[in-house]
Amino acid sequence: MDMSSMTPEAWQELKNVFHSVIELAPRDREAVLEQACRGNDELRRHVEALLASHDAPSDFLGSPAVIDAGLIKTTDYQAGEEPPTRVGQRIGPYEIIRELGHGGMGTVFLAVRADDQYRKEVAIKLVNRGMDTDMILRRFMMERQILANLEHPNIAGLLDGGSTEDGLPYFVMENIEGERIDKYCNLHDLSIPERLRLFREVCGALQYAHQNLVVHRDIKPGNILITSEGVPKLLDFGIAKLLTPNWNTETGDVTASMVGLLTPEYASPEQLRGLGITTASDVYSLGVVLYELLSGNRPYELKSRLPDEVVQIVLREEPEKPSTVVSRQLSQSRRSTAESRSIKQTPDRKAGSRFAIPNPKSLRGDLDNIVLKALRKEPSRRYSSVQELSEDIRRHLDGLPVTASPDTVSYRAGKFVQRHKVGVLAAAVVLITLIAATLVTTWQARVARIERARAEQRFNDVRKLANSVVFEFHDSIQNLPGSTPSRELLVSRALEYLDNLAKEAGHDTSLQLELAAAYDRIGDIQGGFGTSHLGQRQKASDSYRKALAIREQLVAQEPQNIDFRRQLASSYIKLGNILWVQVDMNGPLEFYGKALEINKQLAVELPNDLEILSALAMSYGKFGYMHGANNHVNEAIENTRKAVEIMESLSVTYPNNVQIKADLAISYDRVAEILTALTDKHEEALALMRKAQAIGEELAAADPLNTKLRRGQAVGHLNVALVSAKLNDTKNALDSARKALAIFAVMQAADPENEEFRQGVAMTQTLVGELMIKNGEAAEAIKLLRAPLLALEKSFAASPTDEIAHFRLANVQAELGKGHAALATDGRYPSSARMVHWREARSWFQKSQAIYKIFLDAGKLSGEDAARLDAVNEAIARCNTAIGS
Repeated sequence: MDMSSMTPEAWQELKNVFHSVIELAPRDREAVLEQACRGNDELRRHVEALLASHDAPSDFLGSPAVIDAGLIKTTDYQAGEEPPTRVGQRIGPYEIIRELGHGGMGTVFLAVRADDQYRKEVAIKLVNRGMDTDMILRRFMMERQILANLEHPNIAGLLDGGSTEDGLPYFVMENIEGERIDKYCNLHDLSIPERLRLFREVCGALQYAHQNLVVHRDIKPGNILITSEGVPKLLDFGIAKLLTPNWNTETGDVTASMVGLLTPEYASPEQLRGLGITTASDVYSLGVVLYELLSGNRPYELKSRLPDEVVQIVLREEPEKPSTVVSRQLSQSRRSTAESRSIKQTPDRKAGSRFAIPNPKSLRGDLDNIVLKALRKEPSRRYSSVQELSEDIRRHLDGLPVTASPDTVSYRAGKFVQRHKVGVLAAAVVLITLIAATLVTTWQARVARIERARAEQRFNDVRKLANSVVFEFHDSIQNLPGSTPSRELLVSRALEYLDNLAKEAGHDTSLQLELAAAYDRIGDIQGGFGTSHLGQRQKASDSYRKALAIREQLVAQEPQNIDFRRQLASSYIKLGNILWVQVDMNGPLEFYGKALEINKQLAVELPNDLEILSALAMSYGKFGYMHGANNHVNEAIENTRKAVEIMESLSVTYPNNVQIKADLAISYDRVAEILTALTDKHEEALALMRKAQAIGEELAAADPLNTKLRRGQAVGHLNVALVSAKLNDTKNALDSARKALAIFAVMQAADPENEEFRQGVAMTQTLVGELMIKNGEAAEAIKLLRAPLLALEKSFAASPTDEIAHFRLANVQAELGKGHAALATDGRYPSSARMVHWREARSWFQKSQAIYKIFLDAGKLSGEDAARLDAVNEAIARCNTAIGS
């Protein structure tokens, strides 16, 4: 019984028996094994092999379970007779020209369309005869489905698919004519920065696959081709793994059974051990490829490709720094001209594509640390995502500090000087000038002491503002993952001198404009609506009101100034947003209405101004949405549809404008939310939300590192889930909700201090739990709902004025009540256990009831939200009846 060909059922049986005895003392295992294996000697032999490997950890590193139990073979595969050639055969409308290559389970052929419709060269992948086992066929079909779902300019696309006359499945892909990434870099003599930029494009393609819940599992130079135009293409998802739960069961995927198909030099430690595979495995393989691109060598010196040798070296040895390897190569080349002509290369290198040794200094420090972090043996210590690895490379290229290097003051200072050599020199000149000016000022002090004191104070305030680089620093980091702590530091330092500077502004218009803009940005960081923020809603409101006061004064002084009025409308919008998230039902309508009136007048004066028309559309949308929150159905639909009308017109005129596309998606969502909340037009709402979702997917794919666009992508999935649930389409609702949760979870992991991302995860987990209860999975839903319960309790405790967190906490409590009520009515449980669930359900319903009543008494519960309290009251009554009290 070769475990590399073990069926999913047999593998599951092996796992079940292994886990049933693993915690027992060795002397107690015999009787359990005897009964569990029931005379199946092969099963028992493999279980005992796994147990022996588990009980002897030192031996595991030398000969791990994947070898001891037969998961990968320790001898080379002996091929039988050569299969008959398929050259010249027809597969569908294509004629095979020649073989391009073959792998663990299939062969790739070059083919040409031969049905006279048109002529096009393609690549056809076909399962090898003899490999058409159930598991391989399912894996092959899985690869075809994966490619069908992945549409990205850097991923080889799927064109067609079907089955041959003799029953073998095939699929047709783009024929990528290009060089392996390592050979391409060497043939074109790319510099280290050029290699890094090319590598980041590969990261973007792989991150897109991860966002679509696909792990490649076989990243290597041979699966990354570079076209003649310099465009990378990611190939071969033949052993990829889908992370969605249903795929494992549908494909019969068994992680261990696929170990034999890996390329061992690029496989992660967990892959070689036959453990569970996550996106961290692809990060490791990317690290190997990056190591090779930078140093011309792989991180481990392998004498052969025998699995036991590969595993022993990868699991036990630590790779050298790339700069160390390059230094040694450089030293050898200097000692001998002959050696310089035969530098140690990786196995596949040809004489015409040799690695040009770079200066070790170019790798030392950041690049060494980046590569070694990606290659850490423990998945939890690597980069949390491909995006994070790519972002560190970008920061290195831009001369910014990277997360892989120690965050010391000297390190950051060195980076700053390196980026701003001219600025630092200029600062030195300015400093000398200031010293000279100070001497002159001292000499004149007796003549103008009072004037000098005031000028010095003003000068110090302005200098402090300039040195803090409020605008430049904020703009460069606001969309980066993990930037929340840095932005919080900016807030604490900026507010101090902004308030002081405001006292000195007087009638200086330019300084007042600068102050208003600065207060706006501070408010965005503290708690801005739809931005990455710190959850400090009341502080954000205070900052926005300071900006508003300045702008109202400026408009009063110059009522015809277009820029002043435009900025005033923006302030009204920001105040309306904050009041809305603070669950004020009337204040937002007032401020949104003021902004709408200003933008209407501006659009009359400047009817072709893109910025003004976009602002007008957004004002209509917000004004209409707030009417909906106050149950004004006709006004809500009328205004939100006007927003869509304007944005659709602008999208035709400016089809490539990213901001217009994003605003159009928001406009679609607002109409859809009004329709589904206040009418029964759920089908129309779903159609609009899918339009918005498609735009969000497109924008996020084009700029995968932009957290604002990725948030929009998650919201698109979330809205589709909410409307699908109203249409009783629980399956699609649950699928969309889980996609939204996956995106929010990645964003939170990259920026754990971000309150918006934390609540986004909690809100989406609540929806997933609600849908699981409807789907008959109440017990699992209750387990899931514990996470958002703890997260929202923590958020509300840290910020008791955060009414959104408070309301969401009530929603989680209500869903926990529903989960226990579902178990209480499940006839599979004994009556005593069901009574416990009735009491638990009542307790959770009562907790949510208390919070909902607080909002009701404050006049902040309306529409669908008011129905929540009614539902909870009815649920409590049912619990009381069942309990008998």
